[in-house]
Amino acid sequence: MNYIPPQQPAVPALIRIRNLTKNFGTNRVLDNVSLDIAQGEVRCIIGPSGSGKSTLLRCLNALTGFDSGALVLDDTRVGYAERRGVLKPWTAREAASFRQRVGLVSQHVNLFSHRTVIENVIEGPVQVLGTSKAVAIRAATDLLARVGLADKHDSYPSQLSGGQQQRAAIARALAMEPRVMLFDEATSALDPELVSEVLGVMQALASDGMTMVVVTHEMRFAQEAGDRVAVMDGGRIIEDGTASEVFLRPREPRTAQFLKDHFRTAAA
Repeated sequence: MNYIPPQQPAVPALIRIRNLTKNFGTNRVLDNVSLDIAQGEVRCIIGPSGSGKSTLLRCLNALTGFDSGALVLDDTRVGYAERRGVLKPWTAREAASFRQRVGLVSQHVNLFSHRTVIENVIEGPVQVLGTSKAVAIRAATDLLARVGLADKHDSYPSQLSGGQQQRAAIARALAMEPRVMLFDEATSALDPELVSEVLGVMQALASDGMTMVVVTHEMRFAQEAGDRVAVMDGGRIIEDGTASEVFLRPREPRTAQFLKDHFRTAAA
């Protein structure tokens, strides 16, 4: 049975997901997923590998289409536009325009290797938004200081640690002034000693009121920074609640088993 979200206070939702379904061939990776995410909320999504978490984020960023259901950011219906009274899939240009409003940071940093850190950060504002280079550099300087890279403006990605590269990627995404930030296992490729520096930047963003959807295996981050935590399994949301509800009083046996297995593995 699909999880049915409980009635919550009437807080305007920035993101509304209704009965989202996605198939890859005969494999249903999203099965009637429904969620509301409020402005300024940090929604963590946890669950076993292969449960549909990353696919959900890719739908939110218009990188992956979906087969049925609806996804709305602000008042924009994601993935489809009405043409002559009929909903038609977005063109590539429409999808690219939408992605300016949604920042995505994944485990694959994808910085331009031949450009310095500050050149990476100003690329989007200058080339896509039409910001003047001088204004973009000032904003990028502030962002790099914000993520702890004030002394790395002229460094190349190959001269940075994995954690520094990931923080530069966060600054690059923030430079586009997104409405929401998506994090897809942003720390999973890092050595353990570098994870905390990236999580620290994410926690600071959460404290500043940035709307964030975070797919993560970092349970401590989900507990401490998540306003709400959704648990996915088999393409469905099986549980959704506050961090304390999910971690301390899970309603679903599958959630309790997943958390037990995770913490047992982490302690080994």
